Parts: sequence; C-alpha cells; structure tokens
Amino acid sequence: MLASWAIPDEIVARGEVPPWSHDPDTFAMDDTTDAGDPVFELARELLPLEGGTVLDVGCGGGRSSLPLYPRARRIIGVDSNRAMLDRFAASAESLGVEHREIEGRWPDVAVEAEMAGTPLERVDVVVCHHVFFNVPDLEPFVVALTAVARLGVVTVLPRRHPMSAWNAAWKHFWNIDRPLGPTSDDAVAVLHALGIEPEVIELPRPAVSRHAEDPAALVRSARRRLCLTSDRDDELAEWLRVDPPDFMREVVVLRWPGGLDHEGP
Repeated sequence: MLASWAIPDEIVARGEVPPWSHDPDTFAMDDTTDAGDPVFELARELLPLEGGTVLDVGCGGGRSSLPLYPRARRIIGVDSNRAMLDRFAASAESLGVEHREIEGRWPDVAVEAEMAGTPLERVDVVVCHHVFFNVPDLEPFVVALTAVARLGVVTVLPRRHPMSAWNAAWKHFWNIDRPLGPTSDDAVAVLHALGIEPEVIELPRPAVSRHAEDPAALVRSARRRLCLTSDRDDELAEWLRVDPPDFMREVVVLRWPGGLDHEGP
C-alpha cells in the first residue's frame, strides 16, 4: 500500500526541495507542546516513578518523548536525520535530561548493534510517534520495538496516511488521484498477525505546532509536498485559502506490553 504513494520521478524533478523532507522545528518542543496531553500520559503511566528510561524511535526534535521528563530521566533518540538528532540533543540539554542519539533507521540500527556485539540497552518504554506510515515492512519494525521495551510500547499514528491531507491539492495541481490507504486499521491487523493485542485509543489531535498555523509556512510546506516552485506561491496561497488541507483531527494510540524481563541487565 505504501508503495502506491510514490510520486512520479518527472514530478519530483520539478520541485525545488524533496517532497518527503521535514523541517526539524515542526518536530521539536515549543510553546504549543502540552506535557499533560493524554498521548504523553499513556506512556508516562508505564514508567517507574523515578529514573525511567525511554527509547524514542523517529524522535525528530524530541516533541514525542522529552515531555516525559522528569518521569523519564534518560531518553535515547533514534532518527535517520542528523539535523533532527541535533535538535533533539539541544532540547534534551536545555531540560537537563540524560540523553543519547543514534543516527540510522529502525530496526537496522538495532540489528547492526546486535551483530556488532553491542546490543542496544533495554529501556522501560519505547515511544514511536507518526512513523508507521513510513515503514513498508512493519513486522520486523514492531518486533524490534517490542524486544527492547521492558514495560511497554506506545505508538501514535493518524487514522489515515498523513499525506492524504494533500490529496485534493494533488488532483487540482497535477490531476493525479492519490491513494486512500493504508489506515491505522491495517497497522492493527499487522499487530494481530504477530500475536499482539494492543490497546487502541482514539484521542483528539494534540495542539498543532505554530509552524502549521502560519500562512506563509503553510505555503512553503504545500510547495514542498506538491513539488511546486516558488513562482506559484500566489496561486498556491489562494488555493489554500479556499481549500485548506484536510489535516487529521484525531490520532490513534496503540499500546502493548514490552517483550523483555524487567529483571534483565
């Protein structure tokens, strides 16, 4: 299903920046981050009262895990984007959180560490926000998440592919019909096939970053997503005014037990 989201090469070549790239600021803690949001509570309640450890897979700038401090005293961030990891590290330093960064893709970094004889340390809780729809082979990804967690895994994803918010714009600007799947139900089906029975909790979407609410920033984001050029910004701004992207209004949280003995090393 994810393969159907590929953008034709000739369209990608017309864009000024890669359409799948992200701004690290979008995934960093800022003044819109609510540490008391239920999404964070679902992870926080699994952690020990003091000294908890967290692995954040696809950590971005830390928006999905740093709000767990101070209940989480040590947070390990995994991301394939060095700029994201640098932002994560800077934010962790500013909070006084013990941290470690691992550059690479999951589960490749876990497999490589195991083969090198230096397996990744066990943690109490693994969090993974808005990554599943970037993972074509979800089974080994989920198995590796579960294996490194002592107490539980908490993942967050929208009900439908996040890029589906731009489907109407793709039809307007390129006359291309974009896919409808996969959905969160497909992710749950993969977990069931692995023998995992997750809690499935639907929650309102956490506060949108101020970057998404800035009209100029939204035009830049749309231009990137749609492989358009800056000379069409006025046209794009008018389209967004009349037909704003259908961003998700809720998220689905999948939570299940970890796979390691809590008494392990």
